[in-house]
Amino acid sequence: MSQNGHEPVEVRLIPDETIPDRLFTCFAAVSPEVGVPLKRTYEAGESLPDHLADLYRKHLLYTHRLAEGGFIWEAGPAADFTRILHIYATQDMDSANQLMKDDPLYRAGFFTQGWWMEWSVRTPYWKCGPHMRGIIEEIMREDGILPSYPPGVDPPVSLQKVEVVTPLRLVVSLVRADAARLKQIHTNKKTGKPVPSFLPQHGFNRLGPGGSTRMGYEWEAGPSADACYDLSIYSVGSIAMAKLLRENDPYTQYGAFYEPDYFEWFIHAPLRKASPGRRKALQQLLEQAGAFARIPNLQPGFEPK
Repeated sequence: MSQNGHEPVEVRLIPDETIPDRLFTCFAAVSPEVGVPLKRTYEAGESLPDHLADLYRKHLLYTHRLAEGGFIWEAGPAADFTRILHIYATQDMDSANQLMKDDPLYRAGFFTQGWWMEWSVRTPYWKCGPHMRGIIEEIMREDGILPSYPPGVDPPVSLQKVEVVTPLRLVVSLVRADAARLKQIHTNKKTGKPVPSFLPQHGFNRLGPGGSTRMGYEWEAGPSADACYDLSIYSVGSIAMAKLLRENDPYTQYGAFYEPDYFEWFIHAPLRKASPGRRKALQQLLEQAGAFARIPNLQPGFEPK
């Protein structure tokens, strides 16, 4: 296609919600005492035991109000309810950590072994905020994935508004990354020194035509702030497919990514982004808990109990 019959048109996707530049993720184990009955509740419709019902109601109200106030980006359990991934959109790690500590299930000792990292989402680049999106698009132009233009020439762009819709299934993959090795490679690139072939191959694998971003396989993906980990949340039909994508990434093939972990994940908060398979049950449980009677106007520093 062309905009004026001669120039190529660059399609620019405009999402209805952009990902913050800084996020804080908490992985934690879920005690079987609460995980097993919760699995039965969501999969078979069984009622929770009396001693857990009120506690879980408080947890739902707490996370729902945090999410509606913008403090939780996405949060939910693994499919088997053995662990959770909560992603916070707070100003710093301490604030996010405190929000987890105030969660009723955490206070009751049912969330344990918490592990934290600051996370920077890089792909899909079109879902990122202007700063991060600009960085990734510049890299894509340098690598020839997007067209380059002379200084002062604005690319001809066709805008497409996009409603971001949560897929049926999400698979979380966390891997270790060889931060020192990757830092040296990127330094060499900036100074014009030779770089290993897997660096541009990794970029094309994710961002190029037919890559995992272009094909819609990445819900959100990017490194930890210290570059020692990569967290990728895949929009795929199975853990096997997530393993295929991860293990065929050139970074994995050449040892820059290693020790992968995988689990299927459901978003429970915010409700508007809830995984389709959980939305109806969550809606009902939140209604029973009185979540929709009044949503407070949360301000920074608010810590609901």
